[in-house]
Amino acid sequence: MIVSKIEYQKRDPNRVNLYIDGDFFCGISLDTLASENLYEGLDISEEVLDRLLQRDLKSRFLTRVSEYLSHSPKTEFQVYRYLKNLKFKKKNTWFKEDINIDWDKFFDEIVSKLREYKYIDDESFARSFVQSRMRNKPRGRSVLIGELMAKGVSKEIAETVCGEEIVDELELLKSTFEKKYRGKNFDIKDSKMVSFLQRKGFSWDLIERFNRDDT
Repeated sequence: MIVSKIEYQKRDPNRVNLYIDGDFFCGISLDTLASENLYEGLDISEEVLDRLLQRDLKSRFLTRVSEYLSHSPKTEFQVYRYLKNLKFKKKNTWFKEDINIDWDKFFDEIVSKLREYKYIDDESFARSFVQSRMRNKPRGRSVLIGELMAKGVSKEIAETVCGEEIVDELELLKSTFEKKYRGKNFDIKDSKMVSFLQRKGFSWDLIERFNRDDT
């Protein structure tokens, strides 16, 4: 295989498009171009092409996902979903559709690197999420666990964090009720009050305990 053409990209002068045997192969950075000593007319092996493509793609994916994470913390599940969507959007722009890459392994390596740098940490995410909810939108344990699992946090981590952060769920119920019904006494016969607490994720047993304490 021959490097038939190298052309600078119009939108990014720090990158070039690489053509192999007359066909577009991929875009690469000038750093990769220089480190691999690539030039037009070079006879290049498939092994070298695979290596430089994966190296450059990993750098591009890491750059994009780092930008994505800079806006707000995300779970591993959300990062995997972002990477897969990015792959779909950049197909035939960053790389040819039929390139020889094990994408599952490729994404696992990126996520592993993000974990190593502490860019993602599901337990830390869950703890921060629960603490924020407790301050601004109190919820019972069951609702918070469900919300965390919907964001891709494992059930084990969600239950552990909620158990540690919500030490007294009855007190949380009381403060949630007081915030809504300031100065009023709870009446378990009031279906609206009961429904409100249930929507916030508090169990019937907990509501009954609150009723006994409030009467």
